[in-house]
Amino acid sequence: MTFLNKLTVCLLLLVLLVGTGCMPPPGGGGQGGAPVNPMAEMIKMLGFMAFFFIIMYVILIRPQRKREQEHAEMVTKLKAGDRVVANGMVGAVVSVKENSVMIRSGDSKLEVLKHAVTEVIQPEGNKQD
Repeated sequence: MTFLNKLTVCLLLLVLLVGTGCMPPPGGGGQGGAPVNPMAEMIKMLGFMAFFFIIMYVILIRPQRKREQEHAEMVTKLKAGDRVVANGMVGAVVSVKENSVMIRSGDSKLEVLKHAVTEVIQPEGNKQD
């Protein structure tokens, strides 16, 4: 299921839940009918808050954690000879230290922090599809 389909399903569920949550309770809701139960209203409100937290987790938090894990794995696998992009500069890794990487770009040699490396570029002949 693609992200757009998941988002559409989530939005549809959100509209249905909000729509049914805004409807008055059966029996008039205290207007000549049975009085409104405040405990039930509080539980309904907490249910909506939990639903919104789950939606926020699925849409925002989980994908961000996945990207962070992929980046950390890429940084740990850096080795001399890799072509990388770091802070918009393209270069080849000369050496890898504990927290930094030495990169040669043209005639320059730069030392950047490992987390500044954003991408490892595959050579043209070794692209994986």
